[in-house]
This record gives sequence, C-alpha cells and structure tokens, in this order.
Amino acid sequence: MRALLASLLLGGVFAASSAHAAPSIWQRAREPRLATQQTILARIERLLGALGLPEFDAELSAGAIALTQLSHADWPCLARRGAPSDVSSPEVVLEPRLEYLIGGALLDSQAGREQEARCMLERALRDAPNSPLAARGLSDLAIAAAKLGDREAEHAAYLRALELTWQPDSRANLLANLAESDMALGDLSRAVRGYRKALATSQQPELVAGAYFGLAVALDRSGDLPSALDAAKRAISVQLPPTLFAAGGVLDLPNVFFTPSYEIHYYKALGAMAAAQLANDDRARGDALSEAAEQWTHYLEEAEPQRAPFAPRAALHRARVTRQLAELNAKISKNPGRKPDPGSPLL
Repeated sequence: MRALLASLLLGGVFAASSAHAAPSIWQRAREPRLATQQTILARIERLLGALGLPEFDAELSAGAIALTQLSHADWPCLARRGAPSDVSSPEVVLEPRLEYLIGGALLDSQAGREQEARCMLERALRDAPNSPLAARGLSDLAIAAAKLGDREAEHAAYLRALELTWQPDSRANLLANLAESDMALGDLSRAVRGYRKALATSQQPELVAGAYFGLAVALDRSGDLPSALDAAKRAISVQLPPTLFAAGGVLDLPNVFFTPSYEIHYYKALGAMAAAQLANDDRARGDALSEAAEQWTHYLEEAEPQRAPFAPRAALHRARVTRQLAELNAKISKNPGRKPDPGSPLL
C-alpha cells in the first residue's frame, strides 16, 4: 500500500520555488516559448497551491495536465501517441519547475500515463537536482516506477527522497512506502523494520493506520500470524478524520494505491480477521469472518493465476477462516438463544 500525501511534500516548496526569477522582457523576446511556459507554470502553481487538501490533488493535477496539453504536443515526453516524430527539430527546453509539476500532474491523473510522468520527472531531476521540488519529484518518480514494475528504480528513488526530506510526517510516508518496496523486493525483515520506523516517526492518523496495515502484511508473510493480527487490530482501531470522499477506511482513500491492484484484498482480509477477534458477539464475529473469507477469495482469484508467492499462504488463511465460520454457524444453530416471552414487558 502506498499513500501519495502530496500536501505534506508540497506544502513548504511553493514559496521557495516561486522565488525563481521570471524571464525578462528581453528573454521573452528572444524565446517566445519562455513566456508561454511561465504563464502555464504560474497557472499550475496557483492551482496546486490554492487548496491544502490532499484529496483535491489529483483533480487539480488533472486540470494542470489539460493546461499543458493545449497546443504543446511537441513538448518532450508529451508527444501525441502515434504521431510521427520529427527527428530534425531541436529539443524543446522546459523550465525545470514545469517539468516537476507536469510529471506529478501526469502521475496524479491516474490515466495510465506513468511512462510520460517518469520521463518528465527524470528530466526535472537531471535539470534541477537541488530544486525545492526535488523531494516530491523523487517520491513521484518512485510511484511511477512502481506502477511500471521497476522495483529497483522505485526503491532507489525513495531512498534519495528520504535524503532530502526532514518533515516528520513526510518522512513517515516515505519510510512506509520504502518498506512496501522492500516487501515487494522480497526483504520482509527490512520491511518490518521500515514500517516500525514509520510508526515511530508520525502521529498522523492516515499514516499510522496505513503503516500498521503494511506491518500486518509483512509480519504475516514472515510467518507470524498472531503478531500480524495484533498490528491489524491497531490499524482498524485508528480513528480517521472526516474526509470529503466516502471511504470505508484508510485502504479505500483516493490517494492510496496497490501494486498489483489485487494486493488490497490481502490487507482487507487480515483486517477482517482482526475484526473477528475483536467482535463482541457471535453475529459480529460471523460477519467479520464472512468478510475475511470473501476478501481471501478475491485475492486468490487474481493471485493464483499470476503465481503470486503468497497465494498458498492466502489459501491456508481462507481455509482457516472458512472452518471457523462453519464452527460458529454450527454453534449458533445449536444455541439459537431464548425466544422472548410474548407476554413479557418490552422494557
């Protein structure tokens, strides 16, 4: 699970990034493109800086993409798909801030444009590695690489982002994402340590809940189900602040994604198993066990054909949950409870 908390990484960079001098009148006369780029850059920065709510980031970034796409198909990384390229035309030089923001916007649009986003972000990091936007750019680059299946590049980008990030919640988010990357690369012990570092760094509810969920999965895949369920209990017990979006929990927030996408069912299944242990009555426990069985089934439907390494463990968990549910239903059927006396008072 990876959370893209844009406001944490962008909150302190706009003042610094805006300090760059705009092109002079003479530069604009010599390079008409500079004036166009400056206008678009100012619009994007106003859009992304207008609201501090991370829930709005994808929507605003999609608007930023629309701005950049107007009559600029010749810009690097953004050429229209299928259009022939003119090898004789010189490379268009973009202002690095624009490269950072366009790359992030392409990624946040969730429109399958990760390759273009990666291209633009790599240009930005090449052109301005010391930019105030570099930490966010590296985080975006890691996410783009993850969605493209390049785990090594993802891991390297998160490590570089951590070197440039000092705000505790931002570091916690990066540490949790790095732990997820470690888990994807097969280093479960390092993933467990990473999630625990993230939990020691932040008190933000979404980050705490997400890190506990990640820790639960890493512990379970390490063979420690009891500790995994303890972590999952903590995850589902975190009270999240109100959000503008309807979400059943931290796993359903719009700025959270899973690679591969069916991984969400592994997390939800462990959460449901933890809920079953916390249930106060048989009915609630039965509902939680049913949810767990359903989530394991959803996971296995996609994981088994892909020969996912933890599909056999998920199958064992589903069998365990199914058996517990059958035992509970048998118990309930034998002891349906005393029916109320029709003549007895209701209160």
